[in-house]
Amino acid sequence: MINHATAIGADIGHDSIRIAVVRMNGEIVTKTDVRLTKKQSRDYLVTLLTESLRGIRLKAAANGINPICIGIAAKGFIDHKAGIILGPDQGISGWNNVALARLISTGTGLPAYVGNDANMMTIAEHNFGVAKGLDNIVFIALRTGIGGGLIINGKLYRGVNNAGGEIGQMIINYDNGISNLGIKGSFEHLASASAVVRRFLEEAGDEKDFRKNISCKEIFELSYSGFPPAEKVIRENAEIVGIGLASLISIFAPEMIVIGGGMSQARDSYISAILKSAFENSLENCWSEVRIERAMLGSDASLLGSAYYALTRLAGKNV
Repeated sequence: MINHATAIGADIGHDSIRIAVVRMNGEIVTKTDVRLTKKQSRDYLVTLLTESLRGIRLKAAANGINPICIGIAAKGFIDHKAGIILGPDQGISGWNNVALARLISTGTGLPAYVGNDANMMTIAEHNFGVAKGLDNIVFIALRTGIGGGLIINGKLYRGVNNAGGEIGQMIINYDNGISNLGIKGSFEHLASASAVVRRFLEEAGDEKDFRKNISCKEIFELSYSGFPPAEKVIRENAEIVGIGLASLISIFAPEMIVIGGGMSQARDSYISAILKSAFENSLENCWSEVRIERAMLGSDASLLGSAYYALTRLAGKNV
């Protein structure tokens, strides 16, 4: 029965809540995007999420589809067994120690499960995406911050206190600056989209009056047009990302490293530069069988992963 079931997958983002009804085989039946219009707080998010889940459930029911559970992808540390968001608060008022699974289950009448968003993306790429059928993979989400997930021997690796897979906090340059989390020279601080923007403003500040809210995507576009500061920063970023991947290759020797997140949508030349740096900075015995691939599922990954996660948890299985 579970093989033919559907679940609702939801992803709580910075600007919106995305929700989809998903079949066990990864087919998305319907999806919606609900914009966040108020200053974010626990009560606002829980209320909006509950209402939106009810809405898509009614829409699915009108077409003869009845989801049997809900999976939710959220940022931060999660007690996945209890469905509690531990924190940090992500700038959301009251977003610490939130028993989200219980609140959503009470509000919708369906069993609900909560997982870290990068872990949910990892599960999706492992079951439906570019890493389908592999047993040992590393997933990295290059975005405002850097998230990640590990599949070891076919299972999601969680580590002690559900804190494993925090790839962004790996230290790759002890002499460099301290991140907003107080960690010196972290991968996230040096290689994320935020780092690209920070470095670009440093490089281009004297040449042109760029606004401080320029996006990483816009900087990539400037690099494609041949603007020297942008070219330099993107070239530098690809090398740093590759160095981070080299460390992961040396430690895990995975079958595949999957690069996801918004930065993974850059041109092939960027991905190629990352590969070059990764292989130059790791031993051939470690990298010779490793594939580094762009994620396949894009922004749907967290929806697919959270829905699949909910269905497997409901069935009494662990992923």
